[in-house]
Amino acid sequence: MLGLLEKYFRGKRCHFYLSPSPENDRHEIVVLIHGLIRRSYAMYPLGKYLCRHGFAVYIYDYQTSTKSISAHGDDLRRYLTKIMAENPELPLNIVTHSMGGILTRYALAENDGAENPALAAGRVKRIVMLAPPHRGSGVARRLAKHLPIIGKWLKPLAELSNGQESAIHSVPFITGPEIGIIAAKYDQQVALEATYLPGMKEHCVMKAEHCFMVYLKRIHAAVLRFLTTGTFR
Repeated sequence: MLGLLEKYFRGKRCHFYLSPSPENDRHEIVVLIHGLIRRSYAMYPLGKYLCRHGFAVYIYDYQTSTKSISAHGDDLRRYLTKIMAENPELPLNIVTHSMGGILTRYALAENDGAENPALAAGRVKRIVMLAPPHRGSGVARRLAKHLPIIGKWLKPLAELSNGQESAIHSVPFITGPEIGIIAAKYDQQVALEATYLPGMKEHCVMKAEHCFMVYLKRIHAAVLRFLTTGTFR
């Protein structure tokens, strides 16, 4: 653990793995994917919670500012493929925050015209997305327009804009897994209407703010309900 934290604070990629106790093992995997200007440790409290409830937890880490969304999506696809190859018989679930949901859409999309093997094999069971900017963000649009120097530092920023020309509107949709979405009622970064996704199974709004919703116990409980039952209710 100390070695992982040392890598983390040095800015190196640091994926976490949390294994459930044998008597509590659900024999299912959940991969957690953080959002923009975050790192893997932001998802660690949620990961510990899901691990205590029997999931084998993989927390994905990536440096959000360094690549385009599609390039991050390709990296995530390779990571998911590796996990599935190492666990050939276990169902895989995914929980994302903010931009992590967009990366997941890229990672699970058709690749060079071929059906994604994860979806073709039915390996991805359920996906929960927290405050995903499926239709872009007005904040990202304003920052990219009025403070272009930030866009040079944060490469995905312009792609997250809700402007008509934004690349966010060409991100592939996901078919197959059950998808549940939790929007934050007091979100100042992603508008409620931007969180909806065609084909989703359920959508709910909870009292939370965009950045810190991943730490709230009531959000953790809602995520667990959907992963285990397919509903937030």
